[in-house]
Amino acid sequence: MSWSSPLPETQRLFFALWPEVGVREQAARLARRMLGKQGKRVRPENLHLTLVFLGSMTEQQRACAEAVADTIDGPAFTLRLEQIGHWPRPRVVWLAPQETPKPLLELAQQLNQGLAACGYQPEARPYRAHMTLARKVAGYFPAREVAPLVCPVEYFYLMQSVTYPRGVEYQVLRTWPLAP
Repeated sequence: MSWSSPLPETQRLFFALWPEVGVREQAARLARRMLGKQGKRVRPENLHLTLVFLGSMTEQQRACAEAVADTIDGPAFTLRLEQIGHWPRPRVVWLAPQETPKPLLELAQQLNQGLAACGYQPEARPYRAHMTLARKVAGYFPAREVAPLVCPVEYFYLMQSVTYPRGVEYQVLRTWPLAP
């Protein structure tokens, strides 16, 4: 009789910006107003901007990713979410800045570069800062400007995605400050 070792436990992880409650509630109201009953809206408590999606990670991989985040030295900045749009292929409606602030691009880049040492393979596509407002939105939804939601960014977060029967919940695992 042979014994096989169990597969290592994993967590579904990502680094993100986690806007304050007021910004998330404003984004949710905007989604309700713009979409009506179209699509499946993201619950306000789950609204975020992904920096790097890590996927399923073991405890060792997570420790490596946290060590990378410990080395990040970026400034705090203000993010203005002022454009709503639609990607028809994944059928996603999003909220994004007109122009991504340089500190945000550098933060995503620093994380991706550092995570390479952990065996992480970054996406080939360039980083596009956005907050997913709704999924499964069919039809044409042209991009347009909206009244800006101003989001001070003073921290970035390691998040875990947990699936429950009632839906997905995102949990903050760790927080890192950005320089004032």
